[in-house]
Amino acid sequence: MYSPMGMSPVVGYRNTTGICIANMASPPTKTKQFRLHIEEGERSWLKDARYTSREVFNRSIELKQRGLSRTDIQRHIKPDEYLANNKCAVVGKALSTWGSYQELRSQWLSLDNPEEHPEPGAPSTDKNGAFPLVMAHGEGYRLNVREDGRIGFSISAKPYKKVSGFLRGQRGGIELLNEALAETDGDYGFGQAEVLYREGVYYLHVPIQYDADVPNKSDAKTVIGVDINERNVALTALNRETFATKGTLVLDYGPAKGERTRLHDISRRCQESVQHSVYRHIGDKEERYVNWVLHRISAAVVEFAGHFDAPTIVFEDMSGIRDGMDYGTFMNRRLHRLPFRALQDQVEYKAEWAEIPTFEVDAYYNSKTCSCCGERSYRTGHRFVCTNDDCSVKQDHADRNASVNVAWRGVRRISNGDEQDDNYRTRKTQPSVRLVSLCGSGRDVSRPTSSAQLAARGVLN
Repeated sequence: MYSPMGMSPVVGYRNTTGICIANMASPPTKTKQFRLHIEEGERSWLKDARYTSREVFNRSIELKQRGLSRTDIQRHIKPDEYLANNKCAVVGKALSTWGSYQELRSQWLSLDNPEEHPEPGAPSTDKNGAFPLVMAHGEGYRLNVREDGRIGFSISAKPYKKVSGFLRGQRGGIELLNEALAETDGDYGFGQAEVLYREGVYYLHVPIQYDADVPNKSDAKTVIGVDINERNVALTALNRETFATKGTLVLDYGPAKGERTRLHDISRRCQESVQHSVYRHIGDKEERYVNWVLHRISAAVVEFAGHFDAPTIVFEDMSGIRDGMDYGTFMNRRLHRLPFRALQDQVEYKAEWAEIPTFEVDAYYNSKTCSCCGERSYRTGHRFVCTNDDCSVKQDHADRNASVNVAWRGVRRISNGDEQDDNYRTRKTQPSVRLVSLCGSGRDVSRPTSSAQLAARGVLN
């Protein structure tokens, strides 16, 4: 199924991009997963509530297709023995899903040749699966710090049927939850949580919100240029005042492309053989794998930026990059499935949580422009070679060269108050790539820019 860049997939229908884009609404949110250790109440109450959630979700989609408003949908749906607050939460999720699908379909119809791309599927109303139980904090579920130091929970599965116990999870998630529960100034909050069931275990997904105080990009002292490509993400940090290169790093996620291709081929054969259950399982596996890769890469980008003084992160403006892209069926599918927007969204919300500003600059010829002299040159494979005889720079990685240009454009944009004069270069405004003293990689590289030292400081841990 085709997913145009910048569109979030919606819950309940198959999206072969496998990308789950974070909600970019303010405030930034981190969703942590915890196992439920049930001490009081019956597990069957959670099971019944989850199946009721599926019925509410399916009914909401059906009524929305008929053109009913949210108020009318709420009035028509009256499940037996189900909390009104939980019903409202599930209806809201269903309508959000439907809205995302409609926007995705609208973008698909706006393509020059939509028939060459699979049509987005409508939200699933599969009656065999159990939809997650969606609850609002303080109404459907409550969290507290117990006397034994554990995080206690209480879930109102159905009226007068509460399930309680304590949470188990990774140390980082537990510590963050403790910090949020102990907060008295109102900087933290909790969103709608979901109870999910997988392989005999119940999980609670808790969205933790943080009211971050993000500084203005004009106050930045270090500008981090980010170049997102098919196989890697290249990063370069420039000093805003001197244009000196403070650090650079290339994060490779090439194996993720191969894994996605393998899972796509399997799911395609399953579709052709009408093996729908296997197809859904493979699709879910691809989605989880891609989300894991994007999470690791985006976390590394933000951690890299955190090593520098007063950083801001700059991306290429990729809007419209797929318009008019036509390289044949195979290449079109391959390029349209790249997680450009998804990765940027994840970096942006993680950066906002870390109180690091982000913005975009123009994306023209960044990978073909020499970061030392501004000459329009060429790349051979991963290498970049400058054709200017007075420069003769040979970068070990063309994408790294592009990230320097992105950072340079970011510095110029900040210094000139967002004015569009990014092409004007002088000796004083050239990045000092020649001064990079980090270890190089490969042969015949006159400007080494690899940063093994930065990686050793824990960026990829």
